[in-house]
Formats: sequence, structure tokens, C-alpha cells
Amino acid sequence: MLRHNAVAILASPSLGAQRSLSSLSSPVASPIFQYRWLRIPCCAVKKTRSNTSRSFSRLLVDTRSTTIASAYVGGGNGCSIIGRCWRAIQTQSSDGINTIKSNHPGLFTIPGLDQPSDFLRLASKASSKCNSLRSALSSSLDNETTANTASAAIETLHILDDISNEICSVIDAAELCRSAHASAKWRDAANDAFGILSDYIAELNGDIILYRALVTVTTSPYFAQMTEEEQRVAVLLQHEFERDGIHLPFEERERVREVIGHVTQLEGLFNQNITNGRKLFDVDSSRVEAVVPKHILIDHVPQSEESKRFGSSKVTVSTDAHIANSLLKYSADPILRREVYMEVNTACPQNLDVLDGLVAQRHDLATMLGFSSYAERFLQDKMARNPQNVFIFLDQMRQHCERRYKADMEMLATAKAQIEGVGSGPIEAWDVPFYTGALKAKKSGQDGDINEVGGHFTVENCLEGMKVLVRDLFGIRMVEKELSAGERWDLADDATDTYQPIRKLEFLHDEEGPLGTLYLDLHPREGKYAHAAHFTVRCGRKIQDSGEYQLPIVALVCNLSPAYANVGSNFLLSHSECETLYHEFGHALHSLLSRTKFQHLSGTRAAMDFIETHSHLIESFVWDPTFLRIIGKHYMTGQSIPESSISSLIASRNAFRAIEVQTQIVYARFDQELFGPRPRSASSRTSTDIFSRLHMEHSVPYAEGSHWHSRFGHLVTYGAGYYGYLYSQVFAADIWQQCFSANPLCTVEGAKLWKKILLHGGAKDPNAMLRAVLGREPRVNSFVDSIL
Repeated sequence: MLRHNAVAILASPSLGAQRSLSSLSSPVASPIFQYRWLRIPCCAVKKTRSNTSRSFSRLLVDTRSTTIASAYVGGGNGCSIIGRCWRAIQTQSSDGINTIKSNHPGLFTIPGLDQPSDFLRLASKASSKCNSLRSALSSSLDNETTANTASAAIETLHILDDISNEICSVIDAAELCRSAHASAKWRDAANDAFGILSDYIAELNGDIILYRALVTVTTSPYFAQMTEEEQRVAVLLQHEFERDGIHLPFEERERVREVIGHVTQLEGLFNQNITNGRKLFDVDSSRVEAVVPKHILIDHVPQSEESKRFGSSKVTVSTDAHIANSLLKYSADPILRREVYMEVNTACPQNLDVLDGLVAQRHDLATMLGFSSYAERFLQDKMARNPQNVFIFLDQMRQHCERRYKADMEMLATAKAQIEGVGSGPIEAWDVPFYTGALKAKKSGQDGDINEVGGHFTVENCLEGMKVLVRDLFGIRMVEKELSAGERWDLADDATDTYQPIRKLEFLHDEEGPLGTLYLDLHPREGKYAHAAHFTVRCGRKIQDSGEYQLPIVALVCNLSPAYANVGSNFLLSHSECETLYHEFGHALHSLLSRTKFQHLSGTRAAMDFIETHSHLIESFVWDPTFLRIIGKHYMTGQSIPESSISSLIASRNAFRAIEVQTQIVYARFDQELFGPRPRSASSRTSTDIFSRLHMEHSVPYAEGSHWHSRFGHLVTYGAGYYGYLYSQVFAADIWQQCFSANPLCTVEGAKLWKKILLHGGAKDPNAMLRAVLGREPRVNSFVDSIL
């Protein structure tokens, strides 16, 4: 009943080739009306990537990728009521958030967002505009003019996009603000606006008038005459409406709405607990100083009374990712590693109950809508299509890496026995980062603490590399601009300066003109989102009235190594941090380079198991010898990274890769089982039981008493979709090998990547875009070879 037949319009032949993904792909993009902001999270398995972003299925507003500018509902026969309504609204919006041109940019360059209280005013204004548009659609529906001509049908789609645009323009700005602003006043105001608009979105999602107006378009005789993008947005909108029960009888629809509200609250609470789940604990300073000097810890972690006592041997350590991960990776002290690991992975015990509630509520929601599980509901419009195909894919990946995984774990066990003694026991969860790092360093002939790579990677070098990349591949110039005081969000209340400023870059092309704006917020501070993520502040889309293009605005929020006094203003990075930064940059390019008619399909608003393809592809550049020579210049001497170090670094890339893949398989299977069909014994099996069992079944180390999954933000963002990281890595590896491995800065291949994939956002079938770039069906060979 819920698998709308109109989806078949977008179908294309399934993949087929030797070692292909043929049985695992679907031509249908992800739903475009997913409630919440867009924040593209990054892999929690690799380095410090994680996320607390969410993409919740709601209609009419996919704040996963927002917009902030005005939209026009074009005129046309039979659409005068809608057109008059929009023009009336447009004349009133000179001071609103959707004003394109302004001499007084506010926060994130949003006009009128100058102080915390403006969030509520802008939220109210956006709701008012949307109500006017809803009234216009209602009148047009009564007059049977929503789709009585081809232009009327198209105009109705743009009206729906306008409504989404108005709300997204505020709620996504609020999401970035509440996640990253240094001022508690700003964060609180943004959070209040976010809550108000969340309730309003729920109202929009249940608006039967909007749904009926859309159905007149998809059932009109003019539907077949529409472009692929117009058909795609219409079908996906209707599909997403129905996934939230809009087609059900009133009583059932109200019950669905109530459950959705519960789900939303639990999702928010889960993420809030992660954000607030910082733990502080004291350890002997002598145990940590070999990795993190005591004076640095004192500068960056609030010290306890005991550690501040004169002559104290203690120092306070936090569970912050940049500190905890450093200790886990570089400390040779197994007792310290265990303590750090357990503190980090018991920091959010309250999320265990929250997760149980979320699983139950999501399952109830899915069954109310006719699905056997939440996973089935989530996957019906993804490339994988259904849980069965996900498990097939994960089983295939496990088969490919099983032998290599066992061999790698034996190497770690041997190394542990040599260093800690024969009786030191098996490899534990807190041993994996240290011994993989140590063996990689040994394999590459590097010391592991002080080596030839150190000092060659900096923020400035990475930024210059980005400029070279977009220049050579796409003919784009990245021009840094000075921020106005009102744009910045790195200053706390009454602060006047900051040691680690936000950067602003504009993307320009000689033929295309301005392409959009990128903000970089790269270093940790109090109250900031603790991991690495891509936030879309405004999506791009074509403005019907003027023909102008609404330029996207995005922000990369990271927590890279802070600058220390001994290197002045340089921000030294590990190579791992460079990879993280370029991964996020891949998401930014997807947002900035797309050119779609509808903001619903802009940039990363594509299939959830496809959007990581671009980020994994761009991170591949930091492993290429040619590109390493560009970004690897010593911060003091300017000398390029030695060729021997480049060779060693590249050789280490796939060392112990099978361990990473096997771990991701466990997380992906956990995600699927958690949100799959619930057996009768579900009430007696906890999420920790499932998590522990899967580790044992896959021979992946598990620490009894820990609950890593209580900090697994992907369960909120990508619930039933975490497999997408591996899935998209397969595509990225194939594109890299086919198009860029021989010449990473090839202009011809860069143009192909832009015009055949990035340009289209979610407006085309991912399978078709992959075939257009590859010239064939996708294959798994390149990714599998990297494991073996």
C-alpha cells in the first residue's frame, strides 16, 4: 500500500557485471523530505569521525539540507491565485531571512540574524509565509487549478519547494548555531527556535491539503511531460508523505503523528546526551606526559582540585576525542589505555534506555505504516532497497576480508605478546588503536612519535591543496574573504577576539560565476559539537522568478588539533586529520557544485547510501603521491615531504584495513538487527546483548562493561543505514581507480565528475550517474583489492 507505483517511473536497469553490485542497488534516491537539518556525519570507526546528526523521515521539510533565499512560484495559466499569493509575500520580505541581497549580513551571512532573539522572530516569520502559501494551495485546489495545465503542475511543485525552503532557511541555521556557537545565549535561542519549528514541521507533514495538491500533479496527464528532475521530486515528495501516514484515516494518522513526536524527542535526547557526555578523571601525570604534555592538558581540560594541589602528581584528563584518541593510539601503557577506553565508552549510560525507547517507537511507527520493521521502511527508497540486500552486501564484504582480518589480528596478538609479555592475554578493544599504529609505523620505518612526516601537514597546507584541487579539476577559484563581526560564531558573550578564527571562502568560476560559500570551523572549543561534520546552512536552487541561482552556504565543523605555542600560528595536523578534513570537503563540494531546480534535490540530498561516495573519493587525494607533494610542506622550512616518507605513508594506507572493515561490518549489522523485525523475546534482549554477541560472532574485541553504542550517533542519523559507509566506499574506490589513479588532477575527469555526478545532487538516479562517470556498471574489485 505504501510502495507507490509512481516510483517505477524512475527505475533503471540494475547493476550487472563481474563482481558487481547488481543485486544490491536500487535506482530510487532517498526521500527528500526528511525532518531535520542536514549534517553529514563522518565515520565513527575511522579516526575520530562520528556524528550526532539526524535525518528523520518527515514531509515537506528535509532540513538535512537547508536553504535560505527567496523562491518564486512562476506564473502560468490557471495559477493566478498562487502567483498573487507569492508576490504578496515577496513584497513583505525585504527584512526577512530569505532576502538574497543585503548590506548587513548577520550570523552565517543571514540578513536579520543579528542577535539571539532574532531566531524566534525569523521562525515566526517563516511559519507565517508558509501559512500564506498553504492557503494559496488550498484555494487553488478548491478551484481545481493545481495541475490543470502543464505549467500549473510545475508551479505547484515549486510552491511545495518554497514552503520547505522557508522553514529550512531557519531551522538549519538554528541547528548549526546550537551545535557550534560559542555563546550559550545563542545556542539556547537557536534550540528554542529549533523546537518551535520542529512542531510546525510536524503540522506540515500532516497537512492533507498539501498532499492532495501533490497528488493532483502526480496523477495529472501532464506528469509524463515533466523533466526527470520534476518527476523525481514529485514522486519522492508523495512517497515521503505516505511514509508518514498521510493517506491513512484521520485517527490512524493522528496516532502516527503522536509516535513521530515521541521518536523526535528520543532522537534529540540521544544526541544531547552525547554532546553533554564529557567525563573528567584524574590519572598520574607521568602516565600521560609521553603522549600529551601536562601543560597542554592543563590548558585544555578543567583540572580537579586534587590535580591543582601544589606538588600533585595527578592531572585531569577528559573524554574529548582529540585527547582520548591520542592516548589510545600512542600510549604504551595498557592500564592507561583501558582506563581511557572505559571512561569514554561509559560516558552516556542514560542513552541505553533512550535507545531502547527509540527502537520500540520506530518499530511501532513502521508497523503502523504497514512495514515489517523500521529497517524495511527506511530502506525502501535507498539504493540497497531492503534489509535482505544489506545483509547480502555485508556478508559479501565479510567473506572478502575474513582471511585478511584473522591474519591481521594474529599480527597484533604477536606484537602484544612481545611488548607486554606472553601472559598479557588476547587483543582487547583498547589495544587495537595502539598496536595497529605501532605496527604501521614499524612497517613504514617510522618511529611513530617523531618521524619525517611530522610538521609537514598543516591547516594552511591543506587549504592550499583544496585550492589546487578545485582549480585543476573544475576550474574553480577558492577566494578567502574577511568575516564581518556579525557572521562569526566562535566568540562567546562579550568576547572580542579568538585565537582560532573561522575561515570563509567563496567559490568562483569564470563561466558559471559565484558558486557558493564555505565556512571552516576547524578547532575545538567549549560548547562545540565534538566531532567532524558538514552542515548545510542553505541549499542551492533556481529561483523561478528571476532565473538567478540561490547560492549554497555550507560549513565544515571539525575538532582538529589546536595550535600550540611552540608552532606559533601554524596548526599542525596528523595525516589522519588531513584525511578527515578532505572527507568533509568532499561533502562540501557536493553541496556547492550541484545546480538543481529544487532545493529538495540539492547537493547531498540524495540517496543516503550514495552520498558518502563523494567524501570517500575526495579523501583519496591525501593518499596520492602527487597530491601529497602539494600538501606536505614543512611548516618551518617549507621543504616538501621526503619521497621515502610518501612511499611509507602510502604503503601503510591499507595495512590492517581488514580490521577496520570487519568492525564496520559489526556496526552495520548491529544497526540492521536493532531496527529489524522484533522477535517475541525482544523485551528480554538488550542492545548491549546484541552488540556484544555480534562482536563475538565476528571475533572483534569487545570490552565487557562498556557500551560504545550509547555514543553511536549514527543510530539516530543513519538508523538502519550505517551500511552506507561501506557501500559508498565501494563506489568511491571504483571511481578513483577508473578515473583518477593515473592522473589525480586530470581536468577531463574532473569535469566529468562535476557535470555527471556533483552537478545533479539528488536529481538523477545514482546508478545512472555512476555509469555515466565509469562508462560501465560499478564493480567491487577496487575496494576488495585494497583490503587484500
